Order: sequence, then C-alpha cells, then structure tokens
Amino acid sequence: MTTLTLGQALRAVTCALELAETRYANRPLSVAVYDANGELLSFARMDNAKLLTIELTQRKARTSSRLGCTTQAFLQRLQKEQLDISYFADPRFTALPGGIPILHQGKCLGAVAVGGLSAQEDHDAALSVAEILLKEIAQ
Repeated sequence: MTTLTLGQALRAVTCALELAETRYANRPLSVAVYDANGELLSFARMDNAKLLTIELTQRKARTSSRLGCTTQAFLQRLQKEQLDISYFADPRFTALPGGIPILHQGKCLGAVAVGGLSAQEDHDAALSVAEILLKEIAQ
C-alpha cells in the first residue's frame, strides 16, 4: 500500500464524527483526510462548526501528509529552530496542532486532521482516528 484509499478516508471521517459525539459532547468539528501526495481524499464539517475550520483543517492534513510528522511536532520544530513557516515554500502549510500522519512500515500513507475543538483536543482526536485507521491497515 502506498497511499490511503477513499474507503479508508471515509471510515476515518466517520470515526472522527463518532468521536465528536461520544468523547466531545457533540461539539462541532471538521475532519480532513489527505493522501500520500498531500491531496484531499475526504472532508466533513459538522453542522455549526466554525467556517474557518474548513480551510484550517485541510491545511493541517496537507502539512502532516507532506512532511510526515504531526503539525504539533512541526510547530515545535519551528519554535526550536526559530524558523519562519514560509521557509518550507508551501503557503498552505500550518503549524496548528491537529494534523496526524498515517505512518505504516516506514512510509507516510496520508494524514488525518481535526479542527474546531481546542488545539490539544484537535490533536488528541486526530491521533485517536489515526490509531484506529492504522489498526485496520495492519490487518
């Protein structure tokens, strides 16, 4: 396998929406899934999720997929090395927490991102979705 499939992306979206209901008291969020090339596979925005989450959540997934690291780790790198995000030459990158790469057998298959909760909750929710997806992929 070299990239996530549409079926896997749709399951990840469903999983994130279920997490919103069960873990986050139905607080509205957006979820994006990108493939190994950093391109959109699937996206959903819950009713009443903030409009800015449309763009930001997709940017989180793109960044994670293209760099193969979490957006939280990317933020830490920018801070530690005192880098400007423009150094990476992609105007759609973001360092907002909530983007998680799907790493399997040493390769990045894509990424999942969540937006609309707190920064830590976005990260935790996306991590939960990524872990569930990875279990399915490993079977």
